[in-house]
Amino acid sequence: MNKQKDKFQITGTKHFTAGQTLCCTVLGFLNLFVIPSALAAANIFADIPLHLQSKSITTSSYSVKPNITLYIDDSGSMSMNIVPITYKCRVSRWIPNPNGKGGSWPPYGGYEYGFNEKPKNTSEVRYSCNTYRRIDAVKEVLTDIIKNYHNDMYFAFRPMCGTGDQKKFNKFYDTSDQDNYESMLDNINRLETPCDTPTTRQFPVIARNLVINKLKYRCQKSYIILLSDGEADNTYSVSDKNYNNTNDSRYDAYFDRDFQSNNERLDFLSRNHNVNKPLRLKFYTDRLNNYNFGDYIYTKDYYNATGKSIISTSPDRRKTDDAGQPWNEIDPHTGKRFIQTAQTFTIGVGLGQRNTNEAKIAIPYLENAATPSGEYNEKTNPDGRFFNANSRDEIIKAFDKVFKTIKGEITSSTMQTTNTAPTIAISNTDLNNLSITAKIETGSWSSQICINDLEKQSNSSNSCPMQPSYDNRQLLLNDGKNTYLYSDSLNSFSNNTFKLSSNDKNRDEWRDGLLAWLNRSLTDATQQKNDFTLNYRKRRPLKDFGNTRDIGDIIDNSIITAGKTENNRQKYLITSANDGMVYVFRSRNNSKYPYDLKFNYMPISIERQSNDGSDLVSHYYKNLASKDYASNDTNRHLYLLNGGMVVQQTDGDNNRPQQIFMVSTLGQAGRGAFAINIGGHDILTGQPLAAENMNSSNWYKNVFLFQTPGGKNNQFGYTVGTPAIARIRVNSNPNASETSLTDHIRQAAFISNGYNYSPTLAQDIAAKPSPESALYIYDILGIDVGTQAYTRTGTQKGELIAKLVAPGGSGGLSSPTAIDINGNGIASIIYAGDYTGNLYRFDLRAPNPSDWKVYKIFTANGPITAAPNVFLAETSTKSSSSNKTPRLTAIVTFGTGSDIYQNDLNNKDQQTVYGIYDDLSREDVEEISKSRLLEQTLTQNGNYRQLSNYPFYPSVHQGWYFNLESNSGERVVSKPVIVSYAGAVLSRIYNVNKEEKLPDPCKPTTVTQRNSVITGKIQFNVKTGGALLKTDPNFVFDDKAPVGSIVNSDGPFGFTVVGHNSHDIGGSLTQKPLREQAQLSESCSRAAVIAATTDGEKLTINVPRCPIRFQRLSWREIKPGYY
Repeated sequence: MNKQKDKFQITGTKHFTAGQTLCCTVLGFLNLFVIPSALAAANIFADIPLHLQSKSITTSSYSVKPNITLYIDDSGSMSMNIVPITYKCRVSRWIPNPNGKGGSWPPYGGYEYGFNEKPKNTSEVRYSCNTYRRIDAVKEVLTDIIKNYHNDMYFAFRPMCGTGDQKKFNKFYDTSDQDNYESMLDNINRLETPCDTPTTRQFPVIARNLVINKLKYRCQKSYIILLSDGEADNTYSVSDKNYNNTNDSRYDAYFDRDFQSNNERLDFLSRNHNVNKPLRLKFYTDRLNNYNFGDYIYTKDYYNATGKSIISTSPDRRKTDDAGQPWNEIDPHTGKRFIQTAQTFTIGVGLGQRNTNEAKIAIPYLENAATPSGEYNEKTNPDGRFFNANSRDEIIKAFDKVFKTIKGEITSSTMQTTNTAPTIAISNTDLNNLSITAKIETGSWSSQICINDLEKQSNSSNSCPMQPSYDNRQLLLNDGKNTYLYSDSLNSFSNNTFKLSSNDKNRDEWRDGLLAWLNRSLTDATQQKNDFTLNYRKRRPLKDFGNTRDIGDIIDNSIITAGKTENNRQKYLITSANDGMVYVFRSRNNSKYPYDLKFNYMPISIERQSNDGSDLVSHYYKNLASKDYASNDTNRHLYLLNGGMVVQQTDGDNNRPQQIFMVSTLGQAGRGAFAINIGGHDILTGQPLAAENMNSSNWYKNVFLFQTPGGKNNQFGYTVGTPAIARIRVNSNPNASETSLTDHIRQAAFISNGYNYSPTLAQDIAAKPSPESALYIYDILGIDVGTQAYTRTGTQKGELIAKLVAPGGSGGLSSPTAIDINGNGIASIIYAGDYTGNLYRFDLRAPNPSDWKVYKIFTANGPITAAPNVFLAETSTKSSSSNKTPRLTAIVTFGTGSDIYQNDLNNKDQQTVYGIYDDLSREDVEEISKSRLLEQTLTQNGNYRQLSNYPFYPSVHQGWYFNLESNSGERVVSKPVIVSYAGAVLSRIYNVNKEEKLPDPCKPTTVTQRNSVITGKIQFNVKTGGALLKTDPNFVFDDKAPVGSIVNSDGPFGFTVVGHNSHDIGGSLTQKPLREQAQLSESCSRAAVIAATTDGEKLTINVPRCPIRFQRLSWREIKPGYY
């Protein structure tokens, strides 16, 4: 075991707890030259959530991927630097503490490029540099090409000197297969520079053995990409023509048919170099491009690997393709016979200008060999297929143009579906319980919020008996500092704010067009009479769905109710959608429309792929408004706000005002978080806030609380997780009390650093692990909320209290869970996992943030993408006097799995559900080994699955686990629910339902593909990981299923529970008054447990009620001064 006692140091912003961090990034060269807005239009994550993906794929040519041969010069000169010499440097930039005292050096990031000399370290920046070689650029570009195009093409990687391992180099890899994909990347990574430049000699070997002989289908396209940095040597291959006038079947003269004699051939290939060499490669590429090779396809290699001899004594022709059709069958598109040819692209690396000694033959040699020949120029020669790349950016541009040209004409259009979002809220009052769910329609990418009375039994997932009204919408926009109320006189922005194209007549399109569309006030007449550059999308009502213009798509967005009772329901309903808006509704006295939209809030300035404000979420609103939005692969669905939200109402103890505020992350939309007031009254002044202050003309000015900073110090990745809110003790006085509730108490937001951060994110949209896993803790209100009196602390709203970096963490931290271990209303412990599979305890029990610690307590076998849940128990150990000493133990439950990336769809890795026993009484913390866990097992029993109930021995076991279904990709991507000691978690299994591919891909096809999801409703005993029995608390997901069994259902599913005991105080709730330590309650509930599902139905949970008991309050302490 790995003991971690006393291994923490202060390194960071105001207070850092740092651990060792490993950074491993690879730049996405392919996209570096693209402007940021175009760059980020391609999502890092799956464009559409996996369970909503349904599309019709129509091939306008043929449904077979092209063969791409990467013929790469690996001669010794490729190890030289690109001239002029440049350096690639990993950079670390000093991060000062917010208080101006000290700071920290973060880990070195990925490489940055374009340094003309080694930069010197300064007090603000440190560098670790290497010279940038030609081979470095090529390997990195090729790696990124495979990553970007591995599903679209077959790849062969053939180094010029790759005459050895033909099993590795003389084949095409189907890189959509994970093993082939990894093998191809490994081959590229191992590329060395061991030899001369036998370009001419090796080309016919590659052409005949690989390009021609490995062709599968008569309609399949073939491309060769030749990259070289110098003049070819004068070696050549043996001829494929017999000049002896004897009958020898080995010789078919595909290449050499026009030479009349061997001497004529040798004159061309080995003599008069200045004249002939620039034409030698062209001789082969022209033949390959213009002369059908369908009659020259053999079952075995034609040449040996060096090209110095012909292998076969009697070549065996392949007369039909893999579909069993002749190579020259009639093409149904053209009515003509198929022919088989190959096109060649050539790229010169570091050759400089044409008049240099190195380039005067090398450039014409490569330029002539391209088909069509000539150097590419967008204006003067757009058909040229030679690229002269003399810098890193030019190499990137060359490959980008090549692969844009090659990419097949495969179009994918999105099909319309309607689905229930796996999110739900309950409005819980003494008089009424309502469930609130959402339906998504993917044709218009809109939603309906459906409100059901839980007391009625006629609810169904398709019913929408009550909905909110949207007639009183007011739109707020916040730029990170100021909040603006939209009106037709707003003049605070410009077209450039939203990256709208401008002409002479559309100066105010940002307001009169785009924002009016977002505000649902743009009329057809207004659009037609203005010279707008956008063709705005019309959102019309749909049969069997209704209005599509009210609210954008709600995809894993939270739906939350908050506040006191108003009109027999909770006062506020809050959600967000991928139209970039928070939606704040207030209860109204209307049975059909029980909530009314009061305002929308748009955080327009949060960054995506930039650290300088050049790529913001607001730059994509125009895509959302476009007529073709999310209709196909070119016009993609975008995430504009789908982060997790938490809403809390302050406790109101002693008749104090109650303030309702929210913290939200951006999710897959951006890199950051924000906090706003929802309603209630300012806890200091008692003045109404936000939705309760709308009679004031300046009501919108007190909505904003804070937003996480952007710019060069923004080290957030995409903040996909849900934040937490809780009160914490913050007191740097060395003599500060660890138990005082009277003062030094802050309202804190806990925000994880998220996924896919790298220092090179402005140039690279490839998904990559964040270099660290960190928890940011922000002061939400800047107010001391201790029991004695609310006072301002002198700090600003949104000031960073601490950044806690997990030891050995990487991949990015997922959603945190805030735990009150004493029952006093203060968060003592935060638990969270990261994408690498590590589970951490962030220990905040000390009042001084400098003394806060982070421990890795377990490493799982898969990514942890959802928050854990925690059950607190008192366990006993025997002391030396044989007396039992109570110890507080947190049982941390969580599951592994991911479904945020497109390649998660086909991932079949086995995932697991865990329960880890974390002894909170120990001073030394050990990372727990999986070997110390009890394994429970899942078995199929008819239509249900059952967990085992192997005995759990606390003296032996430090937790438990059970594996989910193997080979199906079953995974957990949501937080477990705990009621008493009954735990429940939802799993997902994705299936791709695709029409069978026609046996002959050379016939035009249309293939419909739909993804389906199966939800597993898994319940377990939190203490043992085993099955729940009749005598245990349990969930009734199916009243026909045996008690405690696991039930599967088709489609996405969610449920929520209110009124159950929990020490998880970080979620959406009304805060309880701060109090002295309360006793733990394990097996009963003090309030009625109300639960509902996304089907609109009640969920029965069998749990005993606790007896009523009273607790005596202690005297409050005297409030000292601040330090």
